Amino acid sequence: MNSRLVIYKASAGSGKTFTLAANYISHLLVNPEAYRHLLAVTFTNKATGEMKERILSQLYGISQELKESEGYLAKAQELLSEAGFKEDVSHQPLTEKTLRNNAGKALTSILHNYSAFRIETIDSFMLSILRGLAKELELGQGMEIELDTKRVDREGVHDLIEGLKLDSKEMDAVINYIKDTIDN
Repeated sequence: MNSRLVIYKASAGSGKTFTLAANYISHLLVNPEAYRHLLAVTFTNKATGEMKERILSQLYGISQELKESEGYLAKAQELLSEAGFKEDVSHQPLTEKTLRNNAGKALTSILHNYSAFRIETIDSFMLSILRGLAKELELGQGMEIELDTKRVDREGVHDLIEGLKLDSKEMDAVINYIKDTIDN
């Protein structure tokens, strides 16, 4: 499938989980290793767990020809057809047998490489980006993310004051600010 960002936004009970899971599964039916290059982001840990469970159970159901997974197979076939796919990565025609076989391969591969199965909350995804950025900026592995902005402000002001030199422009600015605040 193509590399693009897809965002599903809808109200509760509208089928977001089904749609996202079916879309994710359709990638796996073409390429059982596609999960290594896919990222699904949700808002809550509950939704993340639900999504992972749904994808794994439906891959199992598709591979075992379970009736309750037929809707996912049909939706995946529809998505693949709309995208113009006629064969999988090994150049096998996308027959039902190939799709079911690839579902089993994807399930086995994910279970053996579970850490590469990336369905995350938006905050854990952003944290992984920040940690990667910290590494690139050589900030060290002890970096912490602080979400308490008041605490960050207090510590920043404290560090600024601690680092001031008596005869610096910065010290003059701080003294002038204090004087203005007192006057007001």
